Amino acid sequence: MINFKTKDFKIENIENVFFDKDGTLIDLDYFWGQMTILRVKEIIKRYGLNEADYLEKLCLLLGYNLKTGKMIKDGITALYSRVKIIEIFTKNLLELNIDTNEKEITEIFDYVNKIFYQDMQKFTKPIESAINFIKKIRNFNKNIKTAIVTSDSKQSTKLTIEHFSWQNLFDFVAGREMSSQTKESGALTIIALENLKADPKKTLMIGDAPMDYLAGVNAGVDNVILVSSGQIDSYDLKKTTKNVVSSLDEIEIY
Repeated sequence: MINFKTKDFKIENIENVFFDKDGTLIDLDYFWGQMTILRVKEIIKRYGLNEADYLEKLCLLLGYNLKTGKMIKDGITALYSRVKIIEIFTKNLLELNIDTNEKEITEIFDYVNKIFYQDMQKFTKPIESAINFIKKIRNFNKNIKTAIVTSDSKQSTKLTIEHFSWQNLFDFVAGREMSSQTKESGALTIIALENLKADPKKTLMIGDAPMDYLAGVNAGVDNVILVSSGQIDSYDLKKTTKNVVSSLDEIEIY
């Protein structure tokens, strides 16, 4: 067992800790900003669009502000899983008279993912406080099971793990291709629970967005902590749960 506390809350008797990836373990602004630019440039290329007219506009539709270099906290990438992002973005493109469909946009996203992960070091930065937190958990009690539950693919997540030599930090990865349901449905969390033979009542879910909270509670995980290291600030996260920190190094382990 392991316990966690801050000045505002306490969570006890935990045997398993599940983490979101983007915004929780990985610097989301940098990662998704670069991913968004590549996606938009590929769309511009495939549909013969003028980059000067469409680059900034399409990046904004995907939830990235080129001028500030920041993801938009209420943009579609911040709020939704991949399937929903593609659905909304396809409608946006059609409204701009760009003749496309969800299948074509999915293929473009898949193609860009492949290119992106071939040069992942260039685009990915870990959130050091989160990695240090996981290492503290491992050092405190080696019997605690850890997992990543993400709307990114399992394959992409494993590439990230291998790139940063995090193989010893995580016992399981649940990625989007493992369920036809969205992350917030709780389906991926249930898969992780089942694979680790974990009791949801003794499991802690850590993420950076309301969808991570839903991914926990919809799987029977009542203990959820949200960290404002992603696109959503602490004030807005507290509308979802009182268990909010600005950094995981605020949490004491005992």
